[in-house]
Amino acid sequence: MTDLKLSVLDLFPVSEGMTPGEALEQSLQLAELADASGYTRYWVAEHHNTETFISSATEILIGQAAQRTRRMRVGSGGIMLPNHSPLKVAENFLTLNALFPGRIDLGLGRAPGTDGRTALALRRAPDALATDDFGAQIAMLQAFGGEAEWPGTSLFSTVQAHPQGQLPPLYILGSSLYGAELAGKLGRPYAFAYHFSGFDPCEALDTYRRHFRPSPYLAEPYAILGVNAVAAPTQAEAQELSLSSAALALGIASGRRGPLMNPADARQWLEQMEVTPQQMLKKAAIGSGEETWAQLQALAERTGAQELLVTTHVFDPVARRRSYELLAQAAVNCRP
Repeated sequence: MTDLKLSVLDLFPVSEGMTPGEALEQSLQLAELADASGYTRYWVAEHHNTETFISSATEILIGQAAQRTRRMRVGSGGIMLPNHSPLKVAENFLTLNALFPGRIDLGLGRAPGTDGRTALALRRAPDALATDDFGAQIAMLQAFGGEAEWPGTSLFSTVQAHPQGQLPPLYILGSSLYGAELAGKLGRPYAFAYHFSGFDPCEALDTYRRHFRPSPYLAEPYAILGVNAVAAPTQAEAQELSLSSAALALGIASGRRGPLMNPADARQWLEQMEVTPQQMLKKAAIGSGEETWAQLQALAERTGAQELLVTTHVFDPVARRRSYELLAQAAVNCRP
């Protein structure tokens, strides 16, 4: 796939010993590098109540990243819509789009991006946790943003989001077949979270394409695949760096919270837990820039994805930026 696009998914990770300010700055430096390296877009993922990722103020971080870049698109990957009022999301992204016209994306997800107790704190009512009205919330967001009409009998028919203007392009995110089907029916681009989903990516993207209906926003299906990747000058170094990612994955599975471990501590903990890095990173692309690109390209060929949204969790922020740089260079060098 010679036209395969590469993008960045950033969760604003914190490594052991980092202050929050240092972690935020390191991710913003990654946004600058991605912009200079030719990445298509840079998305920030909403997470809450975790010491590992500090992307909870997602819209603020999107604005900061957009301010420090010039070319690529910047957006959410995603805003977890059930955590928010659709009116407030419309207001936030209309404002971002007014500040950075033509460069903002609005990716929407239905998961909480956190644990149940924190989701309750965000949504404020137990009934909101049990309600699955993602499609209706998207329709409300569009109506508040002026992209769709309210029914004449709606209580909110006189309510408009300001500043008035055009909403950024909407993307539907998902880790199951529900999101794939919904994105298809809405005629929107679909981003599948392959990097943590238990579903087969081919099945998810096939479901999306099978249910796709052309819309005023998109004539043909457009599929994005979220992937884990670690690139380094050598395979051995990439494997060493990826130990932090393996420990992170094990921590998520076992309920351990905390900043990213350095590779030495990660190796020790994995050994104590009798878990190999390969067990935790079965779906990750790891190697030199060329090796990593070849693995990702093969995945795109197999699934038919048109774009890869790459997330990289390593302890050293300099090595993280280098990983993205090596991958971008390999993608350019390997194109005919």
